[in-house]
Amino acid sequence: MRHIYKPAIVPAAIRDYLENQTLVGHGLDYRTFSQTASPQGGSRGGQLCRELTAEQFGLCAYTGAGIDNRLGNVVNPNERLKFRSHNEHLKPQSVCRQELMDNGRKPGVDVGDDMNHLNIVAALEVSGDATKVARKDLFGATHRQNAPVSILPTDPRCEKEFQFDAQGNVSALTDDGRDTIAQLNLNHGTLIGWRAQAIATFVEFIQSRADAQAVIDRTSDPTNGTLPEYAFAIRSVTQKMLEISEA
Repeated sequence: MRHIYKPAIVPAAIRDYLENQTLVGHGLDYRTFSQTASPQGGSRGGQLCRELTAEQFGLCAYTGAGIDNRLGNVVNPNERLKFRSHNEHLKPQSVCRQELMDNGRKPGVDVGDDMNHLNIVAALEVSGDATKVARKDLFGATHRQNAPVSILPTDPRCEKEFQFDAQGNVSALTDDGRDTIAQLNLNHGTLIGWRAQAIATFVEFIQSRADAQAVIDRTSDPTNGTLPEYAFAIRSVTQKMLEISEA
């Protein structure tokens, strides 16, 4: 998991909508917002997803899969399912709604955390006939559903809670990390395969410390606004290789 820094500046999709809709006095909830047409074409929800994806350098907040133009290249291991980008509420919308009501406020009339950009990230979602697939066969946002997640990608400690190996497996360094892996099913076979392929693409040609440092730099600093898929997993394996070589 890569730490997502959330800037104080509100994404244009939410900012412009609230500026206009507050004058009307209703429809100030995420459900209405997401279905409202965007001046850019499509829905406001789609516009927000594009803005959040750019903020995350093209990577899913939970899995590290590419959710920009690379998403169309994802090989579907189950023909019943499709993958798409999704606006994920870290605090579920149902919780946001209940908190408003508990405070004597009215959802849709008063603005809650369902419209707080600090509470929303872009994530990979399984769509299609997911109702016929067991939860254990899903991963990321779709596996999580509305369950709590112990370590969120907006938590700065998230990058220090996990480590990866060259085979694409992820392991936890803390109890919270272990719980998070289970909550998001991050050792799902499909994710393991995707990570292993991405890692191999970068590390198989490492022959020197300079090569390793170049990989670390490439997976740390965006190029043209994007990071490689599973950048944090690639970096984790590369850093371990450096530690072993210097021991």
